[in-house]
Amino acid sequence: MSRLPCALLFTALTLSTACINVPEVEPDPTPDGGTQPSTKFTLSLSPSEDSVIQGGSRAIQVSIVRAESFLDSVSVALEQPQSGVTAQPTTIPSGESTATLTVQVSANTAAGDTTLTVRATSGNEFRTAPLKLAVARAGDLIVRWTAPVPGDSDAYTNGALQLEATIEGGAAEAVEFRRDTELLARITAPPYTHTWNTQSAPEGEYQLTARAIRGGTTFTSLERTVVVDRTPPVVATRAPASSDSQVSARASLEATFSEPVRFSSISQDNVEVLAHGNTRLGAIVSLSSDGTRLTITPTAPLPVPSTVLVKLGTSTHPILDLAGNVLHSASEWVFTVPVWLPVGSALSAHAGATPSENAVLKMDADDRPTVAWSESDGTSKNIHVARWDGTTWQHLGSGLSGLAGLGTDAENPDLHIDAAGRVVVAWDEATGTEDRRRPFLKRWTSSTWEDLPALPRFDGFEITARTPKLATTPNGALFLYLVDSSNRLLGLTLAKDAVEWTYTNTTLPWDHFNPSQPAISVHGENVFVSYNTYLDSLERRGVAVLMNHQTALGSGLVPALPNHVASTSAIVTDQAGNPIVAWNTTDNATQEKELYFSQWTGTAWRTPVPVTATSSSNDSPSLALGTNHQAVLAWSGIVNSERVIHIARLQDDTWDLLSPPLSANATPTTPSLKPSLALDAMNHPTVAWQEGAGSGADIYVYRYNH
Repeated sequence: MSRLPCALLFTALTLSTACINVPEVEPDPTPDGGTQPSTKFTLSLSPSEDSVIQGGSRAIQVSIVRAESFLDSVSVALEQPQSGVTAQPTTIPSGESTATLTVQVSANTAAGDTTLTVRATSGNEFRTAPLKLAVARAGDLIVRWTAPVPGDSDAYTNGALQLEATIEGGAAEAVEFRRDTELLARITAPPYTHTWNTQSAPEGEYQLTARAIRGGTTFTSLERTVVVDRTPPVVATRAPASSDSQVSARASLEATFSEPVRFSSISQDNVEVLAHGNTRLGAIVSLSSDGTRLTITPTAPLPVPSTVLVKLGTSTHPILDLAGNVLHSASEWVFTVPVWLPVGSALSAHAGATPSENAVLKMDADDRPTVAWSESDGTSKNIHVARWDGTTWQHLGSGLSGLAGLGTDAENPDLHIDAAGRVVVAWDEATGTEDRRRPFLKRWTSSTWEDLPALPRFDGFEITARTPKLATTPNGALFLYLVDSSNRLLGLTLAKDAVEWTYTNTTLPWDHFNPSQPAISVHGENVFVSYNTYLDSLERRGVAVLMNHQTALGSGLVPALPNHVASTSAIVTDQAGNPIVAWNTTDNATQEKELYFSQWTGTAWRTPVPVTATSSSNDSPSLALGTNHQAVLAWSGIVNSERVIHIARLQDDTWDLLSPPLSANATPTTPSLKPSLALDAMNHPTVAWQEGAGSGADIYVYRYNH
């Protein structure tokens, strides 16, 4: 059964192999039921309800619970008491929490029940609490409870309950203990005690009174509420849920109980968080003031990957409810902390088996991922953009197309977030004329998409081109690279606040022919573009890097591998301004796709090194460089007949896999393709890719669990 007890404050305790210090508990009530004008301390009285004979006095313990930084002294006094009731003000010294307030009642104070207000003050801060006082006539008897303890508003029991009363003001002929109207016991001589065996009583609340009888007159104690409870508490909810397989490494753990539990029954010995079933993890544990919610906050991120077991209570030290019932044995739970966590559900703009493709991912200044992709609804293919708001994916407007009407064919998006936090997207789109495609660019204004200035004509003709790539320099200039329909590498720049684009006078070495698939990286004011090109002197296709639109690094080509054909490349720039390039090659003899990387030393390219031997048919490299100067690479490759996503970090010329391969659907019939990688401010990767089968595919986004 569930009933709120007197409020408890459970200060944090640390679960570790070391000892912990569990301080004394101070109550934390809101006695007047309303907001108090102080946030520096709370106030409580013990007892909060009592009796006193005319001309007598009663000592009341006053307790405060201080905010962590509040150490000042607190003065305590009665606030506007009725005539005949007084109390000498007292002080709770600096740093202490209790004092005694002695309430005196004059001989001529009117008999009966009254409610006094106790006020605790420190400077401009104060709290109040009510004190219910029954004033008895001189010569009358006062019956006072000794057990159950007078400081408790309710008593809980699941078996035998000790009852005890004392008499003040004279002697009694007998004392009766009554449960509601039923007589439990009549005792004719002190001590006035009785053991009430509640096993035969139905569960529920009972009102107990003790009555003293003298000369035919009855004097009755204050009522005591007793709750008979034989139902064991259970864990009502768990977070994370039991068997949850997608738990964050930074998750707080929480259990709610079906009824309040005792503070004293929870300790480092019987609340455990175990990784892999046997490694104990440090945690801060707190119980809510109503005793029903246990929060467990690990002191460090949960290890990944791991299976975590939470144990509540042991056979020798069980968790108990207020009546002493043991928490149900099925209270522990197990969950899994994986290396990767999905960011929301799969991304798709249309219901059904529509092809979501060509994802590109960027992180904004608040580490929120934004994704652009192309998707057809069966009639028109448009560009879609969505941003993660921390809870769900928010689509930025509707699908984008540069051409009006049905049957549009927009694809190959690139995405950039500029220095002002604005999302800029570029793509190419079929014009319907000789299979030529035009580039388009738009910028999100927080509520709608606006067109960027139109691209200028080149050699008198409108630009037709594929696969546009975007970047921004620190001064706010926007750079665009693309390969036009005449196989020319074009570079354009849009200066900050400019209204028109200008060409960058891109110049390739004389023997580079048919460039394609550019990638772009910026370091300070330097712009680096990698592209694959046919090198006439070597009669094979390789990867070249151009700095600031005109300067080819090295001999003009990253060392080309004999009998290999290079294709897709990715580029980042290290802290010294030297580019790192990863690219895809195909072995002419075996037709096997491989990944290689090389780094510019400032004067030459290092010998290309293969990325991995753990997967085959590797392609679609995506590079990112963190503030820790470590490069991270994602790509698509086949392992055990399944095409999956790999992520690795560069360590001394070796790419170390961060985890087992990623796939949203563990089946060879749903290949994972074209990853796009980005790093957050803590250098942890987030990756997006397309995965599906047949005519349908979705975009999946996963983040590294840390």
